[in-house]
Amino acid sequence: MKKIDLKSMVVGLVIGIVGVYIAIFSKPEIKPATISQKKVIAAPAAGEIKSAAINNGKVYFNGNEIKLKNPLVTIVKNDSSEAQLYMPMSELLEYMQFKVELNSKDSSVYLTMNGQNSLKNVDVKPDFSKNEIDSKAIEIIQKTGNWGYIEAYIPDMSVHGIKRAVEIYNSKHINVSEHKKASDYIKK
Repeated sequence: MKKIDLKSMVVGLVIGIVGVYIAIFSKPEIKPATISQKKVIAAPAAGEIKSAAINNGKVYFNGNEIKLKNPLVTIVKNDSSEAQLYMPMSELLEYMQFKVELNSKDSSVYLTMNGQNSLKNVDVKPDFSKNEIDSKAIEIIQKTGNWGYIEAYIPDMSVHGIKRAVEIYNSKHINVSEHKKASDYIKK
C-alpha cells in the first residue's frame, strides 16, 4: 500500500470540493455517459468531461477504512484516455476532524479543524467519564494520527487510555524519533 502525503491529500480534497461545487452550481447541459460497463451517472457536456461513473472502490486513512456515505466517481475527460478518481471531500475532511463550510456567494470553501482554529482549544467537559474521554481521544488518534489533536484530552484520560493512544500513535509513525512514551503523559 502506498504511503499518502496528508498535505497533498488535503490540497487535492480542497480542489475537488471547489470543482464539484462549481460543477453542481454552474447548471451545465447534462448528457449521459458510459465507462467500462459500470453504472453511469450524468456528466456535463461542457466539452471537458467525456464520461463519469460510480466507482465502488474503498478509501483507507492510516490503515482504517472510511465508510463513505457518497460514492467515489471515476471521470474521463475528452482530451485524456486516463480516468481520474474523485472522492467526496467534505466526508473525508470531516472524518479527519475538519469542519467544511461552502460559501455559495463567492464559491469558496472554508476549512477549520473541528470548527476551531486548533483542536488544542477543545474543552474537555468535566461531566464526561474517563472512559468517554479515552474513547474520544482514541477515536481521534486512530482517524488522524495527529497527537496535537488529543492533547486537550490527556490530563483527563486514564493511564490505560494514554497507553493505548501512545500505542496507536506510534503504530502510525514509522520514524522512531517521532514515537511517544506514555510515561511522559501519565500524571505522577
